[in-house]
Amino acid sequence: MTLHHSAKPPEDLNDRKAIRFFFRGDEDIVECLVGWDALERLENSPLDSRADRMARFEQHRLMIEAAALRKMEKASKSERPLTLDAQDVLSGPAA
Repeated sequence: MTLHHSAKPPEDLNDRKAIRFFFRGDEDIVECLVGWDALERLENSPLDSRADRMARFEQHRLMIEAAALRKMEKASKSERPLTLDAQDVLSGPAA
């Protein structure tokens, strides 16, 4: 499966404490969530604002998307949105 950024921008979701982002796959758009805890653990520092969270997401986007791809390969289509936690992001090879 070849994945590309979708045309939808990432969103900071207060109620889910996650950043929602999308991949455009071969057949559909895959909704993914990466938890704020994962973003904080990437640099072992807290994120106090939406702007900080979005900046950290963009800074580490390749690593986060690689984690999403690894998880997508193992998950069924019914497991959507695909949710990434700190372990998912930190367990893979460095981007």
